[in-house]
Amino acid sequence: MSENFYTQKISIHDEMPRLSAQANLFRLLLDPFFDSIHFEKESGKGLDAGAGPGILASFLTKKNPNLVWSACDISEEMVQYCKLSYPKIDWKVCDLRNLDYPDNSFDFIFNSMVLIHIQEPEKVMKEFYRVLKPGGKLLITCPNDKTFEGPPVLLEMVAKHAEIHPADRYVMEKVPGFAKDLGFTLEARTDFIASNDGNDDKPKLDYPTIHLGMMTGWSMLSFMGHPDGMQDVYSRCQSEYMSNRVRFSLKLETHLYRK
Repeated sequence: MSENFYTQKISIHDEMPRLSAQANLFRLLLDPFFDSIHFEKESGKGLDAGAGPGILASFLTKKNPNLVWSACDISEEMVQYCKLSYPKIDWKVCDLRNLDYPDNSFDFIFNSMVLIHIQEPEKVMKEFYRVLKPGGKLLITCPNDKTFEGPPVLLEMVAKHAEIHPADRYVMEKVPGFAKDLGFTLEARTDFIASNDGNDDKPKLDYPTIHLGMMTGWSMLSFMGHPDGMQDVYSRCQSEYMSNRVRFSLKLETHLYRK
């Protein structure tokens, strides 16, 4: 989770529960996806770029122990936490736009829920290409906020947040173009779907859809209320959501590229 602008006014400790819950939910979708791309056959060195709380980095090491994993994040606090929690992974603090790794270092790069938070994402893609070995693979997964479906007040909140956000909440529409220009080849694509029509006690996986409960769904949207200028529309959406059990769905685009 590199360069999450909305955390500037709240501590990383406040965000850790939400980020951890998000990672644990996303892991349910990634597990069958990795099986579909025969991830267990990958070997060499892997990088979790923008690893956040490290939950998915830990999942990657267990899913494929044949890959020797490194991980990085721009947050020093996050990396310090992860070094203690996941000492078998080689952790480093660095900006994804200027990765502190040599050319042709990795056979596999994993990048999850990050590009929407980074200015100049094309620089990140160039860095991924640089540090990947020839034939190496890059897996990017990120929401595209244009794919939100729901009532007008929720769509208004999403659009307002995208307008205020310093980076690009629609960046996944541009990633294929960045990849093609650099010389990547698309190997596979899946659009995961998150909806809030499930049960809060336990999410239901109906691959590629994960059905969250109402409160779990709202907790995943809570970051939209933090930036200045969002309070009014956020409050109206929250009131509508809680009183009328608003339903929504969102696509999480997942692209696998080969260098």
